[in-house]
Amino acid sequence: MEIDWAKGDVILVDGMEVAHASRAWWRERAEVQIGPELWHYRSEHRGTLVAELDGVVRFTARRSGVFSSTWSVDVGDQLQMRQASWFRTRLAITRAGAPVGEASSSGIFTTRPRMTLDLHVDTRAACFLLWVAHIEFNREQASNGASAGGAT
Repeated sequence: MEIDWAKGDVILVDGMEVAHASRAWWRERAEVQIGPELWHYRSEHRGTLVAELDGVVRFTARRSGVFSSTWSVDVGDQLQMRQASWFRTRLAITRAGAPVGEASSSGIFTTRPRMTLDLHVDTRAACFLLWVAHIEFNREQASNGASAGGAT
C-alpha cells in the first residue's frame, strides 16, 4: 500500500486520489476531506495528535517523550512510528515490534510525506498516519533550522 501527500495537498493511495488536505500554516492543524467526511486533525498539546470526525476523536498518536521521535499510533491497530535512519529522513512503522512499513519525505526540500505499508489499513487511518509523519518531519526540520540558526 503506497500513500503519498502529493502536490496541491492531495493524498493518494496506490496512485488514486482519496483525500484533499487543507493545512493550517501556523498551527499543527488540518482539515482533511475523505470522500463525504470532513476530518479535523490537530495537536492537543506537544505530545498528542488527534483525528476527529463529527466532534469525536477517532484516532490518536502519542509521542513517547519530549525529546523522542517515537509515536504510538492508535488507528484501530496499535502501530509505532520511530526514526529509522541516523539522518532522520525516514520513519519505521511497526506493529507489535515487527516492521510493517516506512515513511519518508517526498523530496529533499519538502516535508510532504510518502509512506509504504505492507499491511492494508483503512483509507481514513492511512491519511492520519501520513499526517503524523508530516508533523514529525516538520518538527525535525524546525529543530534542525533552530540548531543551524544558532551556530556561528
